[in-house]
Amino acid sequence: MWKRILTILILVAMTLGAGCLGDLFPPAAVPPVIVPVEGASLDHLPVYTFPFEDGEETIRIGIDPAVYAGAKEADRRLHLYEDLSEEEWIPIYYQAFANESHQEPFYADLTTAFREIRDREGLDDDRYLELITAFVQSIPYRTDDSITEPKFPIETYGDGEGDCDDKSLLLAGLLAREGYRVALFYFGDEAHMAVGVGSAGCYYRNTPLAYIETTNASYVGILPPVLSNGTVLASDPLVIPVGDGPRYYAACDQVRVIERALSVSRARVEALAPELGTRAGELETEKEYIESLGARMAALSRSGEVREYNRLVPEYNRKAQDYNDAVRSYNALLEESRSAVDLYNHLVTHAHDRPGSYLRARAYLAE
Repeated sequence: MWKRILTILILVAMTLGAGCLGDLFPPAAVPPVIVPVEGASLDHLPVYTFPFEDGEETIRIGIDPAVYAGAKEADRRLHLYEDLSEEEWIPIYYQAFANESHQEPFYADLTTAFREIRDREGLDDDRYLELITAFVQSIPYRTDDSITEPKFPIETYGDGEGDCDDKSLLLAGLLAREGYRVALFYFGDEAHMAVGVGSAGCYYRNTPLAYIETTNASYVGILPPVLSNGTVLASDPLVIPVGDGPRYYAACDQVRVIERALSVSRARVEALAPELGTRAGELETEKEYIESLGARMAALSRSGEVREYNRLVPEYNRKAQDYNDAVRSYNALLEESRSAVDLYNHLVTHAHDRPGSYLRARAYLAE
């Protein structure tokens, strides 16, 4: 969940007679820019190791200290020279963070590192997008209430942490430079930001884009039921274009299988839980009765009351058989519940491995 409250400086006065057309007619809005700080240095550079598919990958690049320091010291306010609507100024503001030109060498170095993994593993466009997404999702989510504006992507990388808009800006910037159609989803009502990527069927609301949550590990195209603070996304987002490349996400059929398996397994666990609880109570009652009956029969045997003992034997055997049948039935339901729990937990914790999750989900649904 973001903590961002945008700081806007509205300039209503223009200096006349300066002899410069740009001064007389300034642009409608002047967004934040990075002014590199020459001579700056970095104490350390982060190294990112994150899960991807059935293994781990590591990303380690250098970043320009001057640009990183300039991003840290930048004026992050949007200077408005005209009365623009939110639908007009919000895209200008966020696109400036994603596309600030001093960050291009940073993007180039980072995408080079990703391409090396892509080429080594033979990743197609879907898996390559998932690789970049898994990297950004692995960056620790952290919000700072004392900071009221977004970070530039180079900051998020250098800081090794960020909140929803910080991480979404980084992911959108990377995907745009790798040729994907990508946008930011700005949820003003819920104070949240996510990413949308062009897709073949994973459409979020009235967009042609698949939803990507950046605050935690999740599947491309699957919306989280609730955000970390319990918020449910109910509004239509403002869609802020960042990249219009030809690449898109085409694994939607497999994502839908995973989403269905998540739903089915969770529903099965919820349905079985009350029945298992009821049956466990019944089994305990039956067990206590059989044990008391056995104790009574043992006492009769010791006292030599053979007739009463023999009368109780058929009842004891019948109750024992019914109990054993009930235990087997209970264990079968328990195993079914455990199977559903195991699958659900696996799918939830392996969003970084869509191909593997799909195979597990398909096998479960086929049972």
